[in-house]
Amino acid sequence: RFFSSFWAGDYGNAELYCRRVLSLPSAKTPVFQSIYFTFYRGLIGFLRFRDNESEEQYGIGLDAITKIEFWLQFSRSNFENKLYLLKAELEASMRNLDAASKLYEASVKSANDCGRVHEKGLAFEFMGNFLSSVADDPTGARACMKKSHACYLQWGALGKAAILREKYNLNDDALERDPTSSKHERHE
Repeated sequence: RFFSSFWAGDYGNAELYCRRVLSLPSAKTPVFQSIYFTFYRGLIGFLRFRDNESEEQYGIGLDAITKIEFWLQFSRSNFENKLYLLKAELEASMRNLDAASKLYEASVKSANDCGRVHEKGLAFEFMGNFLSSVADDPTGARACMKKSHACYLQWGALGKAAILREKYNLNDDALERDPTSSKHERHE
């Protein structure tokens, strides 16, 4: 339910599921899912911090950065784009607009270079949210959401793409293939 809530953009319920999972003794066992749990929870932490200035949420984001930095030494291709995205959210939370923009772009490039189309879509989505809310750039935000939408379609996440299409009123021109796609991504 955590992952479903996260990808649906229901960050409140995703956070609730986080708390439930953390209360279980098995949550202390490192498993593959804990990587994504840590990553998504960190993103939610920074989003929630910006929404209500909760220091606890900010700490959750910082904790995720620390863990991803540690894991990066074992696999740059798996963790680099995640670290860039978390650091972009940190900078956005601190209102460091130039640093945040550069880190969002680095996350997109890293995800693209490693063929992680879903994480590229996520980076574009978060960059779009940043441009819309923090940087007050609705044109740039819409362009990012269109690119995110295209990535989710390419990944096969039709439900996630539909959420973006409806939420941001994306029309058929958003269905075009993203020209920055890497050679690693599935082509149809």
